[in-house]
Amino acid sequence: RLVPYLDVSPEARYPVLGALYHPPGGTIRHDAVNWGYARAAEHLGVHIHQYTEVTAVHIESDRVTGVSTNRGDISAPVVVNCTAGWASTVCDLAGVRLPLITHPLQAAVTEPVKVFLKAVVVSGSLHVYVSQTDRGELVFGASVDPYPSYSMRGSLEFTEELAGHVLELMPSIAKLRVLRQWAGLCDMTPDYSPIMGVTPVDGFLVDVGWGTYGYKAGPVAGEAMAELVATGKTPEIISAFDLARFAEGRLVGEKGAAAVGH
Repeated sequence: RLVPYLDVSPEARYPVLGALYHPPGGTIRHDAVNWGYARAAEHLGVHIHQYTEVTAVHIESDRVTGVSTNRGDISAPVVVNCTAGWASTVCDLAGVRLPLITHPLQAAVTEPVKVFLKAVVVSGSLHVYVSQTDRGELVFGASVDPYPSYSMRGSLEFTEELAGHVLELMPSIAKLRVLRQWAGLCDMTPDYSPIMGVTPVDGFLVDVGWGTYGYKAGPVAGEAMAELVATGKTPEIISAFDLARFAEGRLVGEKGAAAVGH
């Protein structure tokens, strides 16, 4: 009843033997959330500059003093790098090296059909997830691509492999056509946990390395980073995710959270 058309027969190649059900789980209309945050921030006096690329980070005596952009210079005693897949590139501008590797994360969407799927279906064995939008499109995704790249183009190989895995779960949707596909960039750390807090450059802070699950942690991560900016003290809740943990051997293994089942 929860997932119509799911193949639960024992003859399936990867038979469904059991499942975890999480009623509070769901999907986010990311565009609506982002615009909501933007409007609230502007109401509080925040200036948002779209289409503005940071081209340099200014540093004097090991302390950040501002940035240069393609639209001019900005003086700032604190700069926070929270640029996800581009985090390494921005850190390079400040002379800060992070243990990050950028991987593409692809997804695809079908033509719309009558809404029948209320839940998000995730298969750990097939490394695929399926959900349906309000408009009726089925959204498919999988794990990050196994190679580092800054490419944001979809690939035919991904679509073919993804379609095969999805049809293992729901063979009856085989006639649906793929409408479009896309790719985003994920910044991955060796322990699959984020890097949050200070860096060797005073005033240059980072909130990066979230991989595939940063959007869900955005509210609490943003609150913690805002406290750090305001007080200059690292909140206890994010202290374990500091950059120094890699040199000191304090890794925080979160591979399960960063997998397709996140």
